[in-house]
Amino acid sequence: MDGTRSEAQHLDLSRRRAILQIGAGVAGLALGVSRAHASPEKPRLTLAVGGKATLYYLPLTLADRLGHFRDEGLEPEIVDFPGGAKALQSLIGGSADVVSGAYEHTITMQTLAQKVQAFVLQGMNPGLELGIVRARAAAYSWPKDLKGMRVGVSAPGSSTHMLVNHLLASVGLTPDDVSIIGVGSGAGAVAAVRGGQIDALSSVEPVMSLLEKSGDLKIVHETITDDGTRKIFGGTMPAATLYAKQAFIQANPNTVQALANAMVRTLKWLAAASTDDVLKAVPPEYLLGDRALYAMAFERLRRTYSKDGRILRKGVENSYQVLLANNNAVRRAPVLFLEQTYTNVFVDKALAR
Repeated sequence: MDGTRSEAQHLDLSRRRAILQIGAGVAGLALGVSRAHASPEKPRLTLAVGGKATLYYLPLTLADRLGHFRDEGLEPEIVDFPGGAKALQSLIGGSADVVSGAYEHTITMQTLAQKVQAFVLQGMNPGLELGIVRARAAAYSWPKDLKGMRVGVSAPGSSTHMLVNHLLASVGLTPDDVSIIGVGSGAGAVAAVRGGQIDALSSVEPVMSLLEKSGDLKIVHETITDDGTRKIFGGTMPAATLYAKQAFIQANPNTVQALANAMVRTLKWLAAASTDDVLKAVPPEYLLGDRALYAMAFERLRRTYSKDGRILRKGVENSYQVLLANNNAVRRAPVLFLEQTYTNVFVDKALAR
């Protein structure tokens, strides 16, 4: 009887193993089909950015350099422009599929009946700074002193320009009270300051630290720290995102999901990486010939990078309030539908993997 029971148990165990093996095979087949269906519709896409070498877009650079886009089956052609406004123009004009750019552009585009949506966040604080050239720094005490100045921005209409407009509006000045000059966010900005072409510069790291360290510029306003961001914008607001036209997102959900997967993976990597890890990953020319200065600038900005890629409603609403204060088009527009300017659907799926 014990032998019969043992034999029955053995048969039962073998049967269960067979069932598990069949189940595993079916699951594997289903996973393979799922992956096949999830292949990007447009693996070769054009991704525009305004100032890829800046720390503002560090997550984008890392996703590219670490091979995270490639691992998702993507081969993006990253096209670099002097500023975010130029990158946005390439999207609206149809030469780019996706932009790595500031979230607020999705709001301003809605005032022009352009449906543009952000789908993954890179930075939680803007990271924008304004500096005054050495010859005029001692006389500067508040934004009212910007009147009559030649102010350099990465490109007219960019986030660096938005910072200037907001500072002017905060003291009752208008955009016409200054002269805006597009100087890029790299060597062009440095040359404009040192060549006496501008009196003030609104830009991002590492250029601002480079110019302050050399004594060419004094930083007087910053939106890197929580305190600095609150003083200028009243609270945190989304900074760099990946955004695209809603039509592209709807037509290419697997491609957008692959982009979100790569960026979320990169943000997780960045949160755990050492400063040395980051410096090894970025192109040497991004260090501006001063490894220690780049490291210092990165450490200042480390806290501003998103940990998970999610766009928070509170920040979205604050962005809208900031634009209401300094953007006439937003102020004149009918009620905007902020929920159409961003989505966390793709990030949430990436986080669930």
